[in-house]
Amino acid sequence: MTFAATVLRKPTWMIRWIRPAGHALTAAAVLLLLSLWSLFQSGRGADHDLATARDDVSRTAVRDLALINSIDPKVAELDMTHWLDVATGPFADALKRDIPGARARFAGQKAPSHGRVTALAVTALDRSAGEATVLASVRIFTEPAGDAAQGTEQRKRYEVGMRRVGGVWKISSLKAPAPGGSGP
Repeated sequence: MTFAATVLRKPTWMIRWIRPAGHALTAAAVLLLLSLWSLFQSGRGADHDLATARDDVSRTAVRDLALINSIDPKVAELDMTHWLDVATGPFADALKRDIPGARARFAGQKAPSHGRVTALAVTALDRSAGEATVLASVRIFTEPAGDAAQGTEQRKRYEVGMRRVGGVWKISSLKAPAPGGSGP
């Protein structure tokens, strides 16, 4: 009998080596899959949810603060309507009361003003209550009104209260931060 025939008749020597190697490979594959699953799940924890909520508040605050600090005299009524859309609570009530005064102020304004948030920090966030506090710096650019006129720039700092209403974050308060406070 040849060596090949002997090997084919008695594969026990190969089984002795293949079986443990197969078990080791199976164990390694299971360990790899568990590690990958754990890594995948780690991005879905409470920290991830908090970061997502913080990002949502930040995005909304940047957009809404720019809107609140912008006005185009040609479409002032529409702009003021947008202001009311992004406001809630006491801030919305104050805006409604101030609309007649705002109309009078913007009647004499010829050039549009555009607000831009230059720095923002979410200083408090309570997801369960749906409330957040934001500190922000805003630059307000007013375009030149006439041929020889020059545009102006104004800088403002705000402490902004945000409240989640119907799944959407809105501005609930807007005030200047206390003197000596830190922030953007």
